[in-house]
Amino acid sequence: MKKKEISRDGAKAAKEGKTSLTSQTSRDTSPLRAPEPVHAALDKSRTTEQKVHAAQLANEAMIRLRIYQDRIFQDRESGLLILHWSRQIGKSFTLANWAVDRLLTQLLKYDTWLITVLSNSRDNGAEFCLKCAEVCNKLGLAMGSRTVRNSPLTPALSPDGGEGVQEIGDAAVYVEDDQSPDLKYENMRMEIRITMGRKVGRIKVLAANPRTARGFSGDLILDEFAFHEDSNAIWEAAEPILSANREFLCRIASTGNGKHNMFYRLASGTGPNDGTIFESASGFRVSRVTRTEAWKMGVKIFDMKTRAEIAPEEARKAALDKRAYDQNYECHFTDENMALLTHELIQQAEREGIPIDEQAWSPVSMARLWRAEGDLYFGLDVGRNRDISFLPVLEKVGQSKRIIAALRMSGMRLPRQQEQLDLICALPKFRSGCVDMTGIGLGLCEYAQEKWGQARIRGVNFSSTEPISDKIRAEGRKAETAKVTEIMATDLLSVFEDRSIELHIEMDADAIDDLRKPEKITSPGGRVSIAAVRDEAGHADHFWGLALAIRAATSPNQGAFNAENIKLVRTGGSTQRPLFRRAAFQPRRMA
Repeated sequence: MKKKEISRDGAKAAKEGKTSLTSQTSRDTSPLRAPEPVHAALDKSRTTEQKVHAAQLANEAMIRLRIYQDRIFQDRESGLLILHWSRQIGKSFTLANWAVDRLLTQLLKYDTWLITVLSNSRDNGAEFCLKCAEVCNKLGLAMGSRTVRNSPLTPALSPDGGEGVQEIGDAAVYVEDDQSPDLKYENMRMEIRITMGRKVGRIKVLAANPRTARGFSGDLILDEFAFHEDSNAIWEAAEPILSANREFLCRIASTGNGKHNMFYRLASGTGPNDGTIFESASGFRVSRVTRTEAWKMGVKIFDMKTRAEIAPEEARKAALDKRAYDQNYECHFTDENMALLTHELIQQAEREGIPIDEQAWSPVSMARLWRAEGDLYFGLDVGRNRDISFLPVLEKVGQSKRIIAALRMSGMRLPRQQEQLDLICALPKFRSGCVDMTGIGLGLCEYAQEKWGQARIRGVNFSSTEPISDKIRAEGRKAETAKVTEIMATDLLSVFEDRSIELHIEMDADAIDDLRKPEKITSPGGRVSIAAVRDEAGHADHFWGLALAIRAATSPNQGAFNAENIKLVRTGGSTQRPLFRRAAFQPRRMA
């Protein structure tokens, strides 16, 4: 279909950074009236194909789209097109127009066509249905209405709720809603249906999960894809279906949500921010539109307090979280706003100290540990080939927790790691330690427990769950349990925020980068997980080593010399009785 020309005034306005729309009627502030193509679409004397074509012309004449939106609307050939757009600049409205136009296009060739929309929430899915219904109404496809027997109109069309149909002649728009619970997205099913004679086109909105992604057959729209739970699995399910039929098109739209999702892998890369199509680092076609560029094209921004119109620079200056603003509005893929430990938290905990030892404890570190005044605790994150082992030692004095020595072991066999661990366990002030017993750490943990006692050496399985901590409960978590990694990460974050931890070791660039790798990822369904980027430097080994040390120093089981815990102490392989033992009471016979 030939694209309508933009007026000279509109082109001039675009150069000056003002609103420029694809329709010449966009500058008219009077109420919109249905153009001739709409009446042609409703003319019963015309064939179905003529009506469909006329409705498409009406779409271009009636729907007001800005330049960056029109590029998406006019693209009827790209197999996959990604919209990395700022919030509140018309993503869903653009896709709703595209979806209705796509149905009209395909009904010229096929008797039926389906467009599946996977939405991250029921509310967003309902909004998408409303936008599609709005487009249909503007096209004149639903200008008259009647109520289906025993089925009142849907809330989008009447206040009664339920399922309904609007029709004129042999053109009708159906809206279905099964009233599934707000928090039970798996049962969500909403549908827009357009019929032309005996030809039927449907836009079906479903919950975003791998199961529904496997069930569609037709075009696919992934709305707010960065916020879909398990986006990797959804894409894995959808990609083979899209690849099986050249007629199936896919449109993906979202703002950023960190780097731990499939949307980032598909859309990341350098390119223009004004909606000009470019190729992402993964080779996909991307349209990226920031709030700044959309503002230049006429999208208004209002101050949160005064409601006065402001510029993007003023909006960012007023934002409390600049990193979140950049991700939501300026199309950055940022991880800092989700990083558990920021640069500021790490810097305020750093003190002058000694270097981190490599491969073996240095005499300087051992001398410091022998002179320690407070109780000593350690955490050991175990690695062998891909990851390093990190062994920090913590001195606890009152409420202060000081990391006074640390050892990195890279590519070291477990027996040699055991030798270095034994040096810490033999210290007079040593009380307790936590060892990563996930994977290869299990053998090292069992050895240490056999030699030094289970009361002093505790294993932690990173894949296990346990009751949530008070801090997590205070955040409003309703679940009774959480992954142990989330609990440990939250506890480590707390001591940094409370400034009760001091790093008396020299934190090099690798160590600092490692501490900043874990991020807190919250899914649209409220599920929380801790994710860490793996690179050539490791997998947040320094972070988890510190988290294990904090767990050893703050958890209820404080070690062998606690009277409430100890029954037996194993030292150097020998079994000893408790240090203090009260004699049993023996009644005396009265003479």
